[in-house]
Amino acid sequence: MKTGNFYGIGLGPGDPELLTLKALHTIQKADYIFVPKSDSKEDSLALEIVKDYVKGKRVIEQVYPMTKDKETLNTAWLKAAEEIHTEVKNGYNVVYLTLGDPMTFSTYIYLLRCLTTMLPAHAIHTIPGITSYNAAACEANYPLLTGDDRLAVIPIPKDISELRPILESFDTIVMMKVAKKLDEVIQLLEEMKLSENALFASYIGQNNAYLTCDIVSLKGSGRGYMSVLIVKRRKMSQ
Repeated sequence: MKTGNFYGIGLGPGDPELLTLKALHTIQKADYIFVPKSDSKEDSLALEIVKDYVKGKRVIEQVYPMTKDKETLNTAWLKAAEEIHTEVKNGYNVVYLTLGDPMTFSTYIYLLRCLTTMLPAHAIHTIPGITSYNAAACEANYPLLTGDDRLAVIPIPKDISELRPILESFDTIVMMKVAKKLDEVIQLLEEMKLSENALFASYIGQNNAYLTCDIVSLKGSGRGYMSVLIVKRRKMSQ
């Protein structure tokens, strides 16, 4: 039997209109749609984004545990990969949906690592998606890079002091996973006189999207979940 194909598709930050045409066409042609879902939530955001495009298709929600235990996570990813592998080997074209871009801080990467040991390389395809920080910058008309500017994209470190040399070395710094450390990051930016050069965005591309350049007002707000913080070393007018 002829092997099918696997497509990992980046959905972008949440707005269905930010799907690429390639992503849309691939979803429409797929036999199976696999959708990740947290075991702590009732609904899948990925499925919500594409709900108008998957009607009548076979949709399989894969539940992943919200834990940092590597053994538990590896078991979940291996099980998910085996389910996908079975359908691809049976000749079906299978789509896996993931938020943002599949290759940028995405849990999709762990699934991909498993699948590369199960499927031939020619059967695996990854389709890019718009990142949350690209969408946020465009929504706010906030230039990320010009000329010879250098960009750093980083998760927030446990020790906030590790941010200081990065903020001093790069022209634009994109900070991901800021939820638990937002107040500490704002404090550091104030100390470095960078708080007026920043853009904060949460739930970008979704109905409850929030953007602001007044990041000092965010102290104690608890708005860090599903957010990105972009900082420029120099003001945009400089």
